[in-house]
Amino acid sequence: MKERINWIDWAKALAVCCVVFCHLPQSQDWFYYRYLQADIITIFFFISGYLKKDHGSDKANWQKYWHCLILPYLFYNAIAYPYWLVKFYMVSGGMPDLFQAMRPIFGALLFEHENAFCEPLNGPLWYIPAILLMHIIIDLCRKTRYLHQIMISLCVLSIILYAANKYYYFAPNLTPMGILRRLPYYYIGYVFGQRQLFRNSNIHRDLISSIACLCLSILFFHWHLQAFRAGEYILHIALFYPSNIGLLFGVLYGCKLLNNCKSKVIIKLSIGTLVIIGLHIVPISIINFAFEHIYHINYTICYHWYEALPITIIIVSILYPLILLGEKYTIILGKKP
Repeated sequence: MKERINWIDWAKALAVCCVVFCHLPQSQDWFYYRYLQADIITIFFFISGYLKKDHGSDKANWQKYWHCLILPYLFYNAIAYPYWLVKFYMVSGGMPDLFQAMRPIFGALLFEHENAFCEPLNGPLWYIPAILLMHIIIDLCRKTRYLHQIMISLCVLSIILYAANKYYYFAPNLTPMGILRRLPYYYIGYVFGQRQLFRNSNIHRDLISSIACLCLSILFFHWHLQAFRAGEYILHIALFYPSNIGLLFGVLYGCKLLNNCKSKVIIKLSIGTLVIIGLHIVPISIINFAFEHIYHINYTICYHWYEALPITIIIVSILYPLILLGEKYTIILGKKP
């Protein structure tokens, strides 16, 4: 077994729990809910870049992508489809026609995209094809002498296209915008990993850096929202990236404070990130449905943070045994046999 990087395990475990928390319906008026929704996924892209190995043949890389990304993506979408059919039947009172039944399948094949002809089947899985594409871009670029020049150019281009989309709204849905928004963080992670940066820990430095980064990130996100409400799109986009960077390094420095604290539960949650991302929407929907009927709620349920937090813990606890079970089946955890 390869040596694990403990602060990365902590970061992945905390981030995946935040993903579950953010997918529980809560008021968009709560500042910190919107803050986590916008920024938390950045951690996964940075870590994917950080752990990207700058070696290996094309065949070996594609074997890894097949077992670690493509097969799990297909597997978790396949699990989601019967649930989608049941949910459709319960909501509409009948089974879908052919066009309706094919919409989520087309959505999954288009990387959880949504338009007039398709809809996401398992929306949170959009980040898997996004990461796959970023790995492929790095693989192609490292065959040239201009890897960093090309990647920097692509990152700048992605920011420009993302800014243009916020103004013209030409591709508003998950995967295209997810790739554009997150490519710079993947590349930053890749550079840090290749140069073996961010390896040493210092309690006082890490504590001060974590607090400073998080405070700056929250401040930038506050200005980011104000700029959006004022219709100042350029400022709105410009503030999005430092807000993400601040949260990213605030969390990572905070996790480095825990570097000497090893926990089997944290390691398992880190290993089982795909299990939680791939399956958490089902228990969330079931819990929402149960509460709506128990308390006779005639509208979409909306939790307070103090209600969403224990529900998050319950959902993660429900999925935890599947992570342990998944150690026998590599496709569940998204790893190469």
